[in-house]
Amino acid sequence: MGKGFQVGEVARLTGVSVRTLHHYDRIGLLQPQQRTAAGYRLYGEQDLLRLQQILTLRYLGFPLKRIGELLDRPDFDLVTSLRAQERVLRERVAELDRIATVLGDLVAAYRRDGSWNWDLVIHASEAVATGLAQQEQSMSDLFTPEQLRQFEELAERTPAEELAAIQDGWAALLPEVRASYHLDPASPEAQALAERWEALTARTVRAYESAPELVEALRANYAKGAFEGNTNAPQAADFAFLERVRAARSRA
Repeated sequence: MGKGFQVGEVARLTGVSVRTLHHYDRIGLLQPQQRTAAGYRLYGEQDLLRLQQILTLRYLGFPLKRIGELLDRPDFDLVTSLRAQERVLRERVAELDRIATVLGDLVAAYRRDGSWNWDLVIHASEAVATGLAQQEQSMSDLFTPEQLRQFEELAERTPAEELAAIQDGWAALLPEVRASYHLDPASPEAQALAERWEALTARTVRAYESAPELVEALRANYAKGAFEGNTNAPQAADFAFLERVRAARSRA
């Protein structure tokens, strides 16, 4: 593909709106360097590859600022990134397929027998509930009313930009860690992830320093696996990976 594409052509080919492409250009995330004789910017091969990365990482939950930082790293490797993205997406597809299969079985049984199979109804409920639990966890199930009130007061006292920075930090870091389980724990990449994890954990704990009892409540819930299945929170596999990385650091 030797030709370049104008913004309207890219929008038509990829389904990304012209407005979004202009936004990526404006913030420096995707700035095509080629130009027509009339001065219009043209997207080339590397630009389209970068757009693919932006869209996939965005789908996986990375904020735009973090995407730019990742793609601009001198050690960024496109093939490695694509493989990691593929693995994470396949895990999500597998979960959706499991739910779709159970719901399909429920509908097929009703059409065949003319009545609901209550075993399948229960199975379907369990499948959807498990998937839902991976997206959200009821705070009221994990904390007392007094602790929930303390969370609200803490949020009011903490600067909004600090809370947003912590939330964005975890939203970016968790998918990266999960896409890196295959790394050698002693590798610079794995060690860098552990350092970021430790720094973000310290920053998170500092936000709770006026309420140490909430920190202990959070630790207790993690210890008993209360957040397992909630992909927005650290998981046992994440902690296990980080332990391997820290062990490698200690040996070194």
